[in-house]
Amino acid sequence: MKLKSLLVLCTLFLSISYATPTMPILGQADTSHYSEQVTLNDDETRAFITNYSSGFVIFDITNSSNPTEVGAYTQTNGGRVFDIELDNNIAYVALDQDGVVVLDVSDETNITEIGRYNTIEGRVKDVTLSKDKTKLFVADYFNGMVVLDVTDPTTPTLIGHYLTDYENGGKVWKVTLSNDETKAYLADHSKGLLILDISNLNNIQKLGELDTDGISLDVELSLDETKAYIADHSNGLVIADVSNPNAPVQLGHFASGDKSWRLDISTDESKAFIADRENGLVAVNISDVSNPTFMAKQSTGVYTFGVTLSNDDTKAYTADYYRGLAILDLTQL
Repeated sequence: MKLKSLLVLCTLFLSISYATPTMPILGQADTSHYSEQVTLNDDETRAFITNYSSGFVIFDITNSSNPTEVGAYTQTNGGRVFDIELDNNIAYVALDQDGVVVLDVSDETNITEIGRYNTIEGRVKDVTLSKDKTKLFVADYFNGMVVLDVTDPTTPTLIGHYLTDYENGGKVWKVTLSNDETKAYLADHSKGLLILDISNLNNIQKLGELDTDGISLDVELSLDETKAYIADHSNGLVIADVSNPNAPVQLGHFASGDKSWRLDISTDESKAFIADRENGLVAVNISDVSNPTFMAKQSTGVYTFGVTLSNDDTKAYTADYYRGLAILDLTQL
């Protein structure tokens, strides 16, 4: 009996010691449409959830357990919303084949269009504002990267363009800027990671590229700009050394299990959070970039497509294609 009791205690100890950390869902809200991405306002009281072909929904997230709809924008005429970038009360919306629409969201019950730019040739998948809010870098799919002057948001003006190698699979999904905004890091579909010199917008030049094994859809940059983290679709997470932007090399890889669409990195750069479609949200320990390891995963419904972390890394806000917004507790990791 003593041996049996000891074995039971050992089994219990091991099950506790090696239990998978969890990311409990604090609250959810159904948008009733196909949700793609989450954008938070500066004070993290609002979450903007893209609704693909049905605009976007704004939720009050001050109570994580009960996110409440406070506004919506539906005047897209069928245009597919992929991303939103906020500048106080101005929203820049990536509207796929219909270009970029600029909205005044100061009145959440009466959102109005104040500007628009039709890229014509492309399909806008993502938008990124410069630090001074005067330039908008547009991931325009097979039209490459488009740069707009939005000093006056009512009249966006073309000031730069770089056409990637579309014939060989180059289609831009995401643009991430260096701290000094002289370089752009592009998730370039089946061409992988592309790094550009954007110090002269009239003459954008290619610096280097890394052909990943998957389809690059999202890219984040480390604070010291020596590493790039890439959501590489069926290839999972790729970590690249970009300390020499002319010759990026792969440092590490994590097979997420399904199809990685978006990602976000914790402030201390020890964890990556991957929106991994049917796998839900997947947390990965990246403290050793050469050997990323699984930490936890949490289903958000059906297909998790988007993820954004709170500034203090205690919560993750996800967009589930069929279930809308989910808010996850990360404090137990």
